[in-house]
Amino acid sequence: MIVAGDGIQVDGAGSPSNPIVITAKPAPLVVADSSCITLSGLGTTAAPLSAAPRLDPAPGNLLACGPDGLVVAGGTGGTVATGCGLTGDGSTGSPVSVAVRDWPHSCTVDAAAGGVYCDGAGVLRSEPRTRVTRASTAGDQAYSATPVPAGRDVVIATKSLVMTNSDTCRQAIAQVVVSIDVDFTLPANSSAVAGIGNDDMQAFVNRGSSTATAVHTQVTKTFQRNIPAGGTLTEPLAITMGRGTGGATYTRIQWSIQALIISV
Repeated sequence: MIVAGDGIQVDGAGSPSNPIVITAKPAPLVVADSSCITLSGLGTTAAPLSAAPRLDPAPGNLLACGPDGLVVAGGTGGTVATGCGLTGDGSTGSPVSVAVRDWPHSCTVDAAAGGVYCDGAGVLRSEPRTRVTRASTAGDQAYSATPVPAGRDVVIATKSLVMTNSDTCRQAIAQVVVSIDVDFTLPANSSAVAGIGNDDMQAFVNRGSSTATAVHTQVTKTFQRNIPAGGTLTEPLAITMGRGTGGATYTRIQWSIQALIISV
């Protein structure tokens, strides 16, 4: 007796006129779907194996199965619909791209253009905006007739201005202007000097025969300071005097400190 096992088919009685024929019997094809592909058929000529994509029916899904294959749907003719800031329909001849203007400057984009960034909400953002702020302080103080020191660069008063960089991203440049104006009383054959720090800014000499009162002029210095991102900087102003002779006195001091703070 001959018994056929799995995958084997036995025919015939074993006689010369009806010999035993052993042939392979195709086993059933086992198929399994995935989350994206549905399989069907037995893999035979009569029932060939086929696969079809499984498309998520959730609203907003732009993927569709067209006559020529998978396409992105949603626009005219199954292409992408674009809005503000984008152009193109997603086709080979018109790919989706950022809508830009022609560069109007003599320098190149590569050398001078800023960046564009995506924030936490998925919104496009440009470079930080330019910030310009101003800080200032000033004073006007009268004195009883006070002798001008005979030495050099003697500090009479110290003033200051606190400058804050409101830009937390970039260093700021502060254009600082300081001014002083000292009123002197100069008897005959007297002299007096006033300055900013160790820099003499006013120098008066009375060569006449009578007293000169309210002798003064306004003087100014300007310079640059750098303030770190989000930081503060205190700018001092030391008002100095010296070379007082012949009974010279001062009676008034006017001063100011101004700053234009720029971050670009």
